[in-house]
Amino acid sequence: MHNIIEPAGIAAPSSNYAHGIATSGADRWLHISGQVGTRPDGTLAGGSEAQMQECWSRIFSILDASGMGITDIVKVTVFLTDPADIGLYRQVRDRMLGGHKAASTLLIVAGLADPNWKVEIEAVAAA
Repeated sequence: MHNIIEPAGIAAPSSNYAHGIATSGADRWLHISGQVGTRPDGTLAGGSEAQMQECWSRIFSILDASGMGITDIVKVTVFLTDPADIGLYRQVRDRMLGGHKAASTLLIVAGLADPNWKVEIEAVAAA
């Protein structure tokens, strides 16, 4: 259903993501709004890594509630407020996705809706 597209003649991805994902036969698409590091009790997880993990946990909960899983993720967009967190984000993403690759965009932004948020992650899934 999902095929990774890595064309010859262009540089390889700079980390563990796919240049493209071709999806066929998908009956359902799920667009997940940007998730931030807020815990179930409404408190903000402390520090960049904890917020990143919480974002992914929230995404996984939304996937589960819709009858989907990690391997259904086809596109991820991440917004970081600190360029120093790029390497950390890639480590957390790789750990949380367990080797699954999706198309990906990473942006460094001046800020998010709450100045305490360090990261926001949105995703698209297809099944």
